[in-house]
Amino acid sequence: MQKIIYILLLVPTIILSQKDDKKVSSTMFSVDYAYQFPEFDLKDRFGNNSSIGASLIQKNKNDILISLSGKWIFGNDIREDNIFELIDGNNGDIININGQIPIIRLFERGGQFHINFGKKYNLKNSKTKSGIVPSFGLGYVYHKIFIETLLGEIPQLNEELIKGYDRLSGGFSFKQSLTFMHLSKNNMKNFNIGLEIIECWSKDLRINNYTNNSVPKKRFDMFIGLKFEWIVPLKKRTTSNYYYF
Repeated sequence: MQKIIYILLLVPTIILSQKDDKKVSSTMFSVDYAYQFPEFDLKDRFGNNSSIGASLIQKNKNDILISLSGKWIFGNDIREDNIFELIDGNNGDIININGQIPIIRLFERGGQFHINFGKKYNLKNSKTKSGIVPSFGLGYVYHKIFIETLLGEIPQLNEELIKGYDRLSGGFSFKQSLTFMHLSKNNMKNFNIGLEIIECWSKDLRINNYTNNSVPKKRFDMFIGLKFEWIVPLKKRTTSNYYYF
């Protein structure tokens, strides 16, 4: 009888003294926008640009994050001049097949693709699951000048020859970022905001460069961006560890 009474008295003590340590792993999808500033060789060719992208993110119970990300680069500030110096004639104008002066517009286009690794350091005294996330990524970046022609066909800029003027470049990339990640407990407001730096060791990818006929040139390009990312949780798994005293 004494043993039964002892057990009955001990059970509430065990329940009250246990520690419930919930750890959550989750899969998330995100879309993001970044405004980027060029540096080093890149700033001689392009001005500021924007990017939009998407990521698939896996966060484990220890807040380690692994993600696959892809971004599309776009802009309209082309700084490299004399692109058509071999075909613009003595007066600086290109003539289309009808003898008219066409409209030629230049844009920046490209892509940034990375696999990223990071860790979320949770903020103390926070009512949300928010934290600071330092991360780094490895991947590939390419960029080019997109040439749009209007008002008539231009034989000098047909589908094949136009590739000799677009400055297509690409190569290995390394990325670092430092962001603030906000994850609400009800999963209604989840976002990431911060700074990212993308370096690219690239080279000209076209065999022919009709402007200067140079051999492929090695480049060092850098994008410095301010990023906002909206996060949508797809799947969550919670594990609980109990400790008895």
